[in-house]
Amino acid sequence: MAEIQKDILIVGAGPTGLGAAWRLNELATRGVINPLIDWLLVERSQFPGGMAMSTTDSQGFTWDLGGHVVYSHYKYFDALLDELVGGELLHHERKGWVWMHGRYIPFPIQRNLHHLPPADLTRCLKDLIGNQAMDRGNSSGPTNFAEWLRWNFGQSLTELFFLPYNFKMWAYPADEMGIDWTQRKSGSRYANVPLVDVDRLLENVVCRRDDPGWTGASLFPYPVRGGIGALWQRAYAKLPADRRLLDQELVSIDTDRRIARFSSGLQVAYRHLVSSMALPDLLAAMPADAADFRRTCPLKHSRSHVVGFGLRGETPAALRDKCWVYVPELNLPFFRVTVISNYSPNNVPDDGAHWSLLCEVSESPYKPIDTDEMLAEVEAALTTSFLPPDQTIVSRWYRYLDYGYPVPCLQRDGFLREVEPWLRRRHIRTRGRFGGWKYETSNQDNGFMQGVEAVDSILFGAEELSYFYPDLICDGAVQRVLPN
Repeated sequence: MAEIQKDILIVGAGPTGLGAAWRLNELATRGVINPLIDWLLVERSQFPGGMAMSTTDSQGFTWDLGGHVVYSHYKYFDALLDELVGGELLHHERKGWVWMHGRYIPFPIQRNLHHLPPADLTRCLKDLIGNQAMDRGNSSGPTNFAEWLRWNFGQSLTELFFLPYNFKMWAYPADEMGIDWTQRKSGSRYANVPLVDVDRLLENVVCRRDDPGWTGASLFPYPVRGGIGALWQRAYAKLPADRRLLDQELVSIDTDRRIARFSSGLQVAYRHLVSSMALPDLLAAMPADAADFRRTCPLKHSRSHVVGFGLRGETPAALRDKCWVYVPELNLPFFRVTVISNYSPNNVPDDGAHWSLLCEVSESPYKPIDTDEMLAEVEAALTTSFLPPDQTIVSRWYRYLDYGYPVPCLQRDGFLREVEPWLRRRHIRTRGRFGGWKYETSNQDNGFMQGVEAVDSILFGAEELSYFYPDLICDGAVQRVLPN
């Protein structure tokens, strides 16, 4: 196949790649840049959306690839939502719960300890009060996530909830994880791991007052039809047809000649490359000059098994007010269960009453999975814990994701500080959930804006706030002003 020339090559049509392509198309349409600036978006899958895609099974149930809801930190992203699905959005409170001891506890659990059995409640309160009274003036502070949890929540609550839940989610021990990500606000207006006000907690316990992490100000949008992937399907469809290609897997990059080769035989000579493919895979596609980074790469990630169950009948009363449920107990295989039929009535068939649950199970070298055993265990656990006896399963859906979560491991930031500028000097910007490898800025709005800002950096020299300054973005301290 003949070689083609492009000014900007975009690899990956998830939120980040679509953000880059959207921005280029917008700037050309508005006459801000020369429309002759040539670009191409390529995606290895047969569908756009990346991890944010959705699919509908043969029974008519729509499934997302996990519980990835949208939260916007940006007016630019709000405008995208309005343009693509503005009149076809539902809005929900972020009603997260914890399933422990056979009961539902409002999330975050650290503000709702009065739901615990008396013995657990007593131990947790003693630790939290003791922590508050402790003189830490000469202490060096925590150095990893496990130490940070004990430092802030005490031994009892850490062992009861935080350590088992986080191992089930990340599939890596907490003492191998960093702590900077914990107080950033990735997917809501709350910190990723909310701290606890002990005085407020004691009032909650005495008054038996629920203190959930949702309010009317923390609504999340969801498309009426097509799952969360409908947003990205529409964004992709609005791009020029001659500038987007599916089913094209990158196999190698010649960084000296700036040529990318794809599985179909396509060769693209580029001036700049914006990649959202997983960073280890990007390095593997590069020549010998990336060998040192490949050999020393410390990045860790979980794999995800996403299991859906479509059911006939009415949603059980206990689940009608819930979006998702965190599950820390180690005898249950999933770390989260999403009542995805609550997101939209069109996520289930319209021929009678139906509802659906989406379960997520992580995997890593620390947490190996036998798929057949896991699927049987998930169904058995749902039957004993979440499903009333009269419920009938009419659809079973399963998807394996080789990349589930980018683990904020201890060595992550040091490695990124070396590899990112090395790639940028070679005219490659690696961004997005697994391209940039920063969990705290890996929500869909963050990913989209990292693509937008990568383009603005290439064309105008603009600062990439979303990738390099996550604290400013997560805290809402800066509302980005785009070049005109």
